[in-house]
Amino acid sequence: MEDIAGSLKISKKTLYEFFSGKKELLVASVEYKIPKLLEKNSKIVRCMPNPLTAMVFCAVENIRFMSSFSESFIDEVRAVPELKDFGGNVKNEMDSLMNTMLSQCVREGYLKEEDSKRLVSVFMDNLRNFKELRNQDVFPSQLCFNIVITILGGLCTQKGKKVLDELKENYS
Repeated sequence: MEDIAGSLKISKKTLYEFFSGKKELLVASVEYKIPKLLEKNSKIVRCMPNPLTAMVFCAVENIRFMSSFSESFIDEVRAVPELKDFGGNVKNEMDSLMNTMLSQCVREGYLKEEDSKRLVSVFMDNLRNFKELRNQDVFPSQLCFNIVITILGGLCTQKGKKVLDELKENYS
């Protein structure tokens, strides 16, 4: 609590006026930030011209989001039983969104059918646990973009590669 108060440039006493302790602060933080990410992903999906572009920008946003938390924060959150169900529900919601986009990408001819779902799922699970992403001020957007484009490039059909090439041209 002292570290958090210091980083906010407030006294520890002031912080305790808002939160009774670290556990309450962790719960409030997670319950505030995660819905914001889910909402942002939903907006991305609605405004993109195709599911492959949406998948790229959702993945970039998710990497940047995950990189904003320190490993100690993640460990603290995992230790709070009240957040276990919440975290599971969020993971299920994110997985559902990703699977919907993947299915659309395959159906619309952007991604090859074989192994796309399994490989992207493995990629996203590894990102969730990639400790080197943490403790960054914010993982650079361009690096996130390049990682996602590289991974998806190997799974794309010619139609999908055209979309990725256009994205690289417009956003690099």
